[in-house]
Amino acid sequence: MELVTQHLVQPDDLNYHNNLFGGKMLSWIDEGMAMYVMNKIRYTNIVTMSMDNVVFRSPARAGDIIQIYGKIVKYGKSSITSRTLAITNHPQTGKMSAVIESDITYVCLGENGKPTAYFRNFTPPT
Repeated sequence: MELVTQHLVQPDDLNYHNNLFGGKMLSWIDEGMAMYVMNKIRYTNIVTMSMDNVVFRSPARAGDIIQIYGKIVKYGKSSITSRTLAITNHPQTGKMSAVIESDITYVCLGENGKPTAYFRNFTPPT
């Protein structure tokens, strides 16, 4: 997997119990992985279709660094699926913990806003 993006958990990112909001984490993952996919396929008109098997395994707190890793795992006619892994990296201790591992599927849209068979003649990068 490749490092896709990193975020520093700030106090404004926390819920009442001082854990990172789950929605904030999902937003970081979706945005980072979408940009990763766009760069890999050289196409930008994509939308998120699904985030599968999202399970929060451990919390993140203020001062943690969230590192998001990804890789492409499957191409369809108009869709592409990536696997992502988000971990917390505690800068003072060096301890790392898995937070989320999930598959995210994006769909390529044409000019009409409908799915387009972008991958019909696509050669995946090596």
